[in-house]
Amino acid sequence: MPNRWTDQMYDHKLDPVAGPPPQHRLEYFAPVAAGESYVRGSVISANSDGALVKGCGAGTVGNRPMPMFAIQGTADLDVYTDTYNFGDSTIGSAFPATGGYEIATTEYVKTGIDGNAVAYNVNDLLTADAEGRLTLANADAYGTTVPICGIVSIATNSTATANTIGKKTFSNYGKPLLTFWTTFLPCAGTAE
Repeated sequence: MPNRWTDQMYDHKLDPVAGPPPQHRLEYFAPVAAGESYVRGSVISANSDGALVKGCGAGTVGNRPMPMFAIQGTADLDVYTDTYNFGDSTIGSAFPATGGYEIATTEYVKTGIDGNAVAYNVNDLLTADAEGRLTLANADAYGTTVPICGIVSIATNSTATANTIGKKTFSNYGKPLLTFWTTFLPCAGTAE
């Protein structure tokens, strides 16, 4: 059983800001692939067996994985099936990127390889890195080797508590959030 008390509940967040109410929202429930672990808010996808894995690769021609956003992490107490408050980390749930949501998450790349803060601007296309964190696509769908899974809706950075129109960019505990609209644009090629 994984250690369930290493993070606080606000360290990794996924908050649907807008979209369908809970009883009507699109969700995907599936087993978590053996040996996989991820945190709430991560980009995940289904492997060829339908099991959930961290990240979302390019896939192959005619078979492109759907990016999804983890509703719970594999070590969270409130995973899909609850057994005496310890949960069952073998079942995961996620919002597919086609669900018509605006989501705020803590799981995005905040610092570039140059050590500088990454700037996210409204309408920037997002993809996911190998760890399942959102990152700038820096290309359109036909120019990237990984799928586009979101579009920034509220620009944020690591130092401001609100954007230019006063919308909060931090959670209640000071964790930076990236707010985006979910979308799915499959890539045209495969990663090398």
